[in-house]
Amino acid sequence: MKTAVLILAAGAASRFGSVKQLALIGEKSMLQHCVDTANQLSFGDVYTVLGSHGDEVSRHISGTDIIYNPQWQLGLSSSIAIGASHLKDEVDAILIVLADQPRINSEYLKRLVALFKGQEVACSEYSSHLGVPAIFGKSYFGALMALTGDKGGRALLESLCPPPKSLALGSIAGDIDYPADLAELIQSV
Repeated sequence: MKTAVLILAAGAASRFGSVKQLALIGEKSMLQHCVDTANQLSFGDVYTVLGSHGDEVSRHISGTDIIYNPQWQLGLSSSIAIGASHLKDEVDAILIVLADQPRINSEYLKRLVALFKGQEVACSEYSSHLGVPAIFGKSYFGALMALTGDKGGRALLESLCPPPKSLALGSIAGDIDYPADLAELIQSV
């Protein structure tokens, strides 16, 4: 089964106040950290959806193919939809990850991939909801391409009956939305 990693990094990061994708964690940008984590899986290609500041961000990352989302202002779902549309004929499954979750490591993603084996969907479990990282099999590509709004795949995941298999994120959950979040992460490393 050919699986691609789809990293979502198209947003303007208005709450962060600058180009969040390029914020440094040690010697690497947050986005490069995510790309490198995805490449440690070594089971497929890594794609990154860019939008806001796309030209600038693309010049500072490597190890990923770029998909541009010209409608990034429409929210996270538009990036999922354009990514799924781009990959639908090339892969059997898509592992969706967010660029602003640098605590998520390759060990967690490998466990999620193992959980997915024989399933059509496997996702992450937060304290109160299901979300990404999540892996969707080909039978869900149409639903991914039809997503709208800024909730990403959460509404789709939470609508499935029976619920998909999930893996608790625990202490590695949490997005970097504000500079204070990044400062806290750097202090904890």
